[in-house]
Amino acid sequence: MQNLEIELQAQLSTKNSLENSLAETESRYGCLLQQIQGQINSVEEELASIRCEMESQNQEYKMLLGIKTRLEQEIAQYRALLQEGQQDIVASQGAFQGGKSSHSYSSTSYSHSQTGDISGKN
Repeated sequence: MQNLEIELQAQLSTKNSLENSLAETESRYGCLLQQIQGQINSVEEELASIRCEMESQNQEYKMLLGIKTRLEQEIAQYRALLQEGQQDIVASQGAFQGGKSSHSYSSTSYSHSQTGDISGKN
């Protein structure tokens, strides 16, 4: 009976020791889980911020692309007008002499240099 009682006490002591070990392990892993969850939350917040920034940049890019497209269309129109103007100058040089021809040439020349500046920026 005494041997069984001693064995029972040893088994209870082992059980208590294992329960304490289990509680420590659960506590340690609980702390680690909280740390990992904190890191996950931080990364999720950063991801949401980056996503918001990307959406903003995407909208800005689309806006700038629209502006670029409109500017390219305007440049093409100005070039077409310049070509028409130059053709008119060539035709009018033979027919007209004097201030009107000179004036047309200087304004065309000015417009052409502006177009060159605009196309140089692209």
